[in-house]
Amino acid sequence: MYIFGLNYTIMKILDQSLWKRKEHFDFFSKYDEPYFGIVSEIDCTKAYQLSKSRNQSFFSNYLHKSICAVNLIEEMRYRIIDDQIVIYDQIHPAATIGRADGTFAFTFTPFNLDFNIFDKELKAEIKKVKNSSGIRLKEGDTRKDVVHYSSIPWHAFSGLTHARKFKFDESAPKITFGKMFTRDEHQLMNVAIYVHHGLVDGFHVAKYLEYFQNLMDENL
Repeated sequence: MYIFGLNYTIMKILDQSLWKRKEHFDFFSKYDEPYFGIVSEIDCTKAYQLSKSRNQSFFSNYLHKSICAVNLIEEMRYRIIDDQIVIYDQIHPAATIGRADGTFAFTFTPFNLDFNIFDKELKAEIKKVKNSSGIRLKEGDTRKDVVHYSSIPWHAFSGLTHARKFKFDESAPKITFGKMFTRDEHQLMNVAIYVHHGLVDGFHVAKYLEYFQNLMDENL
């Protein structure tokens, strides 16, 4: 069964009777805190050099590659809505953007495989943040078909926690990027991935990291 969500996003209801992870979902969904997190590293050397040679935003570049990797993994497109699991055809980035005064605001950028289109939309959102104040609640804060992105560009990190509203029915992944640093002539960046264990296992997070790294290494 296919239905349409916000902004005509297509989603279908997962038939749980045929789902191999049905027992896993039932088990972890009973937890007060069903999310788990992994912190890893991504080699940014090639992607960073390519961005600079093309005068492109490195942030736009790696955010686009990250959301492309997410969309390649079906399990990271699962969401819980009214006790049912839906599979979205596309997932979009809802990122926090910082301002010069030390505050930040929320943004929503529609996913597009074309980097130039995505970059244009993201830059428009960033400009709106720079010319505004407050937290700027956006539809990306309540939509289900998103990944919540944030950055800690001042430091590398080896662990991370998130503020959570346990009464809020939440199932979207959260991905956080750290400060890029150099090791053995390679430029690396910490990435923290925080996912609902009823929908996503460590195996799927590992696939995301593999796809993300492969995209970062492409000369495209």
